Amino acid sequence: MKNKYWKYICLLVLALNIAIIAVIGFQVTKHSDQKVLDKVSVIKGVNKVADISTNTEQLNTVINKYLADFQDDKMTYKFYLSDKAVLEGSYKLFGTSIPLYLYFEPYALNNGSVDLKVTSISIGTLNIPAKTALSYIKGAYQLPSFVTINSQKQEVLIDLPQIAIAKDTFLQAGKLDLKNGQFVFHLMQK
Repeated sequence: MKNKYWKYICLLVLALNIAIIAVIGFQVTKHSDQKVLDKVSVIKGVNKVADISTNTEQLNTVINKYLADFQDDKMTYKFYLSDKAVLEGSYKLFGTSIPLYLYFEPYALNNGSVDLKVTSISIGTLNIPAKTALSYIKGAYQLPSFVTINSQKQEVLIDLPQIAIAKDTFLQAGKLDLKNGQFVFHLMQK
């Protein structure tokens, strides 16, 4: 008879061990904040993450640091904002550095792009026709994919949403106020 109780005690201890391991395993693999995680909602599609406000000096610094990657031996340039938007460049002609100035009025478009309306173009102090100069620049230089020149409308389109800042993150122009030196961009996420 002693032998019979021993078998039942052994099976009871084994069942108790399996039950304890199962409870511990369940507790270890269960998320502690599952109720919180279930309530978290994710916005689908494109949404605004933040607004970025900046002043003229800060924006000039950011733009020119970004443009440094697009410089080459044939042409160097700087873009700066004051009472106008100005692209100041120089290119080599017969070994001589020739200054080039493009003056723009910037506008934020509804799709977040920036439309730069050309107000004048000069080589040194000599004003030249905008259509002719824009056609030449468009054909002579390799422009980034986010820049489109329309010489007929005398404008340069900067497609900001096409410039990826990080994975699925980009900027849209919101407010471009040259007069007061206030600029707002929307940080967007897909």
